[in-house]
Amino acid sequence: MAEEANQRQSPLGLILIFICVVIVPLAIGVFLAPRLIPAPQIGIIRLNYEIGGFTAQEFSEQLAYARENPAIKGVVFIINSPGGSAAYSEEMYLDILHTRQTMPVVASIDLLAASGGYYAAAAADEIYAKPTSTVGSIGVIASLPGDALIEEDLLTTGPYKGFGGTRDGFTRQMEAAKQTFLEAVSNGRGERLNADLDFLSRAEVFTGLQALNLGLVDGLLATDETIQRTADLAGLRNYETVELYPLVYGEEQPVPFFKYQPTPVDTNKLWAAPTNLSPGLYYRYIVPSE
Repeated sequence: MAEEANQRQSPLGLILIFICVVIVPLAIGVFLAPRLIPAPQIGIIRLNYEIGGFTAQEFSEQLAYARENPAIKGVVFIINSPGGSAAYSEEMYLDILHTRQTMPVVASIDLLAASGGYYAAAAADEIYAKPTSTVGSIGVIASLPGDALIEEDLLTTGPYKGFGGTRDGFTRQMEAAKQTFLEAVSNGRGERLNADLDFLSRAEVFTGLQALNLGLVDGLLATDETIQRTADLAGLRNYETVELYPLVYGEEQPVPFFKYQPTPVDTNKLWAAPTNLSPGLYYRYIVPSE
């Protein structure tokens, strides 16, 4: 009788065993997998307005976060910048080259990527723009030092210690910086570049469509399409996009439970002429006066 009872209960027992051995571990795995193994991500970095020390620091820290976070498999940086400091533009360029050693980095030109903004973009694996984006201004401007003056109360070991050098010396520095810029574009674009470097050294700006014909960009794509292209380069089929700025700086969400929304670009600020520039070299686009 006991044996018959065990036989009658065996189907239920088998079901319970199946639930405990298969279903429960599977459900736990499904619950924990996204938490233990995060989905692959494409990080978004936004370069807005002028390039300076603070801008370059923010940019570099976001790239460092991308390199150190195993979930980040690629980076798209969206550009709305007229350029700025030559040294900091070069720093961003080198930082992008460093990041490319571990993941694809793709530039998406929104309204403007001119001068130092394009210098940074030239380091990317690929560059995409809108048909009417403003691209180029491959050149250098300088805020020259003042005239050398002799001050009785100021003692220096050289005649230009207090001024940095002569104005003609700054002109030679500008020429060297221009050649560095052109070399960066030539190296970054490689065989894709269809324009002569002498032509580019005129520092003209072009529409996205013109830039495509010149080989300064790889195509005309919306930002979402550029993100998809970056995922393709990273070999991803399923992925998430994440804004890196709030992840790096812990910016609080303005509205709970809603996705982070970056501040819209102020076009008046974007195109505003620079003011109070200290003496030095700049990869900066200056809008011609009417």
